Amino acid sequence: MRCIRFAKTLVAFTVLAAALSACVPLPPAAPPPATRDASTPGEIAPASPKVVEYNLGDATIIQSHFPEDSRFRYMPVRLNGVIAVPPGSGGLYPVVVILHGTHAGCPIPDGDMVDRWPCAPEVEQPNYRGFAYLASELAARGYVALSININAQNTFGFGEGQDGERLQQLVDLHLSALGKASSGGPNAFSVDLKGRADLGRLALLGHSRGGDGAAWLVRSAGLGAPDVYASKGYGPVAGLVLVAPPVIMPDATGADVPQLILLPACDGDVTDQSGKHYLEALRGAPEHHQPATALWLERANHNAFNTILPGDPFAESGRSDCEPLLAGAEQRDFLVASSADFLTTIFSADREARLDAAGRLGSDVRAPAPAELYGRPARVATLSAGADRHLLFLPADEKELATNRAGGSVSADGVTTFFCPEGYYTPFMRPGSEPCRRVNLTVPGQPAMAVISWDQLGAALRFALPEGQGDLSQAAAISVRAAVDPLSPLNPAGKTQSFSVRLTDGAGKTASVATRPAEPALQFPPGVLEDDPLFAGGHFTGRVPMTTIRLPLSASTGVNLADIREMALVFDQTPSGSLFVGDVEWVRPQS
Repeated sequence: MRCIRFAKTLVAFTVLAAALSACVPLPPAAPPPATRDASTPGEIAPASPKVVEYNLGDATIIQSHFPEDSRFRYMPVRLNGVIAVPPGSGGLYPVVVILHGTHAGCPIPDGDMVDRWPCAPEVEQPNYRGFAYLASELAARGYVALSININAQNTFGFGEGQDGERLQQLVDLHLSALGKASSGGPNAFSVDLKGRADLGRLALLGHSRGGDGAAWLVRSAGLGAPDVYASKGYGPVAGLVLVAPPVIMPDATGADVPQLILLPACDGDVTDQSGKHYLEALRGAPEHHQPATALWLERANHNAFNTILPGDPFAESGRSDCEPLLAGAEQRDFLVASSADFLTTIFSADREARLDAAGRLGSDVRAPAPAELYGRPARVATLSAGADRHLLFLPADEKELATNRAGGSVSADGVTTFFCPEGYYTPFMRPGSEPCRRVNLTVPGQPAMAVISWDQLGAALRFALPEGQGDLSQAAAISVRAAVDPLSPLNPAGKTQSFSVRLTDGAGKTASVATRPAEPALQFPPGVLEDDPLFAGGHFTGRVPMTTIRLPLSASTGVNLADIREMALVFDQTPSGSLFVGDVEWVRPQS
């Protein structure tokens, strides 16, 4: 991923007239039939399908911000990639488009700062091939999967691109061709596609800047709009898988489709794991109706998800939790398993299959949040669909330290609270913001949060629920997102924190349930405190992600869950502590 644009150097070269010949996007394919094969994707084929390299030929895309007489207005591209199709001959299958990241495509000549576009196929780096394994594995589970060449989106060698304008046209050309081939029309994909691809069931999976671009296509380019099929012949996008994504394109976050965000804990490219913001941007959005899950994969790096890339550009020094890194094959196995389960949750017609997949992903609210996923140490932050969550505390501003989202009071008994606005800032920029630790450590996504501290057993943060606002009878769990502040002297080094949630009903009866002794979200973060001459308090080398704690309501016996009048976080397990807290809510099971 190239996040820093050096010089806006425009490199001159001769473009072949044939490459610049106009290429009109193919018309939309015929609408999907009223009835389609009812087979449910998700079952694994006995043998992985063959991955086929395809080349749809040369085309031209338009860079509209350049004038007609500019040599950069009409950009030559090569429409190639790899594709894999489920074995057998029957049925329409959902389509998954894989978008690779911003890695060198054409060579950069010595002494230059940008590549030269276009370049000969034999010297262009085929970044798309790095996800051939994923295309094959997804095809084995019932998806038409293609990893397309988007080097043209990422090059700086043909003028400065404008947001996702190039990407939008590239995706359109590939999917329009796929739709024609599936409808029995022209087919240059080198594999039989007639009656195989259901472009009305579409997901995007993007790695690095490909993830940023995938989210932008849905949020800003209209590929998530319910009526997009009428004009495009594909879509709407039913879900996003974002792998180690940055947040660069404007208006990329906030897409209202189900999302899976995979964050490698030892990312040596997007070192601050800013991709967590894709989840954070949805937390309090009133229009948010779809679920999102962020997986924090321990000891994973940025580049190993793509088989042709070298190691990450930046080393993670001072982090014992990154030594050793996972083997590349282990990371890729994790991506295959998690993305396949996510796709099952959005495409399967079988409710039990969806719930089983959600359980393996760690997003089933009926179960405690896991410490491992797919046999690897990992943690999860989940956001239920809007209809399934009842938000009680989300500190979007300082007022919520006094009045909660249900309209009741917030009382701090023996507890100190401090509000931290979202984003990065220093104490110089925001005097008094030292408790937020923004300059001292990294909380991925830099969300708005509260710092909650106590120094006596039995301290409590109490949320009053007005009459009629505390019906938890249909809920499965109390959900809290939190992390331990490793720089607070109130947290014993290396020790897991703990607290209880106490419910009080209208009759005054109470029930309490404590967090588990080794609750993943409350473990002391690994890392080293280093001296920092710029900021007081030093710099903590580890990452401190806020992840999910789920306390099942089945354990809260003896109270009327239909008439809860107070929920309290009671710090009765440890004599002192300090937590970053992002939200408190109760959640219903998925439908």
